[in-house]
Amino acid sequence: MPDSESQAARPKLRDKLALWAYKGLCGALRITDVRAVAFCGRMAGYAVWLCAPSRRRIVARNLRITVDPALRADKLAPMVRRNMVRTTMNLFCALKTGLMSEGEMDRSIRILGRDIFEAHGVDGQCGIACIPHAGNWEILGRVRSRYPRVEHYGSMYRKLSNPLIEDWVYKSRTRYGCEMLSKEDGLRAVLRFAARGGLLGVLCDQFTNEGVYVPYFRKITGVTPLPALLYRRCKGKAHLVSVFTRNTALGRWDAEMGRVIEVPEGCEGTAALTMLVNRAIEECQRENILDGFWMHHRWKSTAQFAPQQDPEDWALAMQTPGLLPFRIIVCVPEEFEEAVLLIPALRVLATSRPDAQLNIVCPQAQLAFWRTQDYIAHAVCTDGPTPPSAQLEEDELYKDGPYDYLFMFSENRRVFRDLTKRLGPLYVSGFAENPLAKPKRAFRTKYTGLHFAAPRHRAEDYLSLLQKAHDVPVENAAYAASGYGNAAASGNFVAPFSSLGHADSWAEEKWAELCARLDSPSLLALPQDKDRAEEMAQRLGIPCLVCAPEDVHLHLGENCRLYAVDGLLPQLAALCGTPCTVIMASRLADRYRPLGDNHRTVCRHLPCHPCHRPECDWPSHCTDEISVDQLSPA
Repeated sequence: MPDSESQAARPKLRDKLALWAYKGLCGALRITDVRAVAFCGRMAGYAVWLCAPSRRRIVARNLRITVDPALRADKLAPMVRRNMVRTTMNLFCALKTGLMSEGEMDRSIRILGRDIFEAHGVDGQCGIACIPHAGNWEILGRVRSRYPRVEHYGSMYRKLSNPLIEDWVYKSRTRYGCEMLSKEDGLRAVLRFAARGGLLGVLCDQFTNEGVYVPYFRKITGVTPLPALLYRRCKGKAHLVSVFTRNTALGRWDAEMGRVIEVPEGCEGTAALTMLVNRAIEECQRENILDGFWMHHRWKSTAQFAPQQDPEDWALAMQTPGLLPFRIIVCVPEEFEEAVLLIPALRVLATSRPDAQLNIVCPQAQLAFWRTQDYIAHAVCTDGPTPPSAQLEEDELYKDGPYDYLFMFSENRRVFRDLTKRLGPLYVSGFAENPLAKPKRAFRTKYTGLHFAAPRHRAEDYLSLLQKAHDVPVENAAYAASGYGNAAASGNFVAPFSSLGHADSWAEEKWAELCARLDSPSLLALPQDKDRAEEMAQRLGIPCLVCAPEDVHLHLGENCRLYAVDGLLPQLAALCGTPCTVIMASRLADRYRPLGDNHRTVCRHLPCHPCHRPECDWPSHCTDEISVDQLSPA
């Protein structure tokens, strides 16, 4: 009976079927003229463009980054179609390239700068070819015979998932003398190759989460540091050369191989060398941007979207002129009282990486408030006549480029569908408890707290999502910001009306007794409570201050004191640094108390507490037994 290892190594039937199909395709391509293959590739490209809307969105996103972030559909759509058609044609011809005869190669491919390229791979030197995914890059493995003086000629590649096809492709690629080095086998073989000298090709424009984060076409992304590492390891005998192919006619390509990347004196860091390589291949790509392979998600995000790299490398990357930001969208909860608890997490997000840009999607009632927060770049509303995605694509916002990340804390399905369909592809994150996270792959990152653990503040749930699911440090998270409140304001304020409903209330006679003990108190209320607030203030004989949420910071500061029932106003006062004494009726103090220092909560635990209800239907209210002595200052 075969052991488990031999069973695991036994080819699967689907792998065998795929190999037979691949062999049949190669047999057909071998006897077909390259121009006919290119024509069929173009026709297939039109079919791909027509039938793959998600791929069209990826290409459009990439072209906005590489060409102009302000490109609109009228100019962008034709470019997307042409790129998808040309890319599909090049992929078809890449299969044909390994099957061409020498005569077909001579007719189809023109090599430019051959002598320059060869000179950097002889006499123990190592020419590191920095190759972008553009044109028919399989050509570069077939031209080995054009370099008879070069002893070692190799290329990095990625193994295929089908082991049978992988073995077949490997043999076809090495048949003409090109040594293939797999990235899955580690760096040892690559370093050994570079130490011996020769010519080594590296496709260095793919995203890698483990790489160095530097700009590529003015937008920071994960880039392989391999060319820089090889150059530093072979210091003195290594040379960086940008190599690329471009399509010139049906079934015809130029291979440009003679552009040496000059390394300035003192440019020795991995990040600096990688940026030098990026600029060189950008120049190659810009000569014919539609030849680039833009059908893959080049500037994608992952769960760890804020890589921890040296501050010096970040500072170097941020020096790039016209840098496009890493654009984060946060769709906040519909309830204002819940939304403000996001503030510590939002502050962390805004500083998670130097190029981060924070954009808020919120209900109209919250819009003015979020626009007062200096860490928020833009805020749009969910319940206006224009969909939030259209607002996020207005001219002033559109010019900053595509969006990268969506934190979905709202449960509004209409908004979620609108954002992901129009602004995608987006990496979506949020809580597993959000019903929008239930459809397959709706959220690529989800976080669930430990329900059996001790109660913790709701703001800590948002911070834990960032820390545990996204590896973002949260040690410096803060709610109140220095200078946000009014330093000149002073006095005592009472807020007897809760935005949570009548379940959070305290008897008026007790408010009257409390006001009698305070020094010149004022009644503070939100605009929706204006009428009854003015009436109550008149009965209490104290001034009344009615202000919108976005204006609370103009009237409160750290020299004030607020006495209130639970709701939005205590949270806004805490944001201004104002000490608060709060009656917690319907909610648990451990979860929803005001954030910060010098705050005090008062509640009476009953079997129904916390109830999270706007109306109380019990004969005895849970705040009835709370006395004025418990609230009044010592």
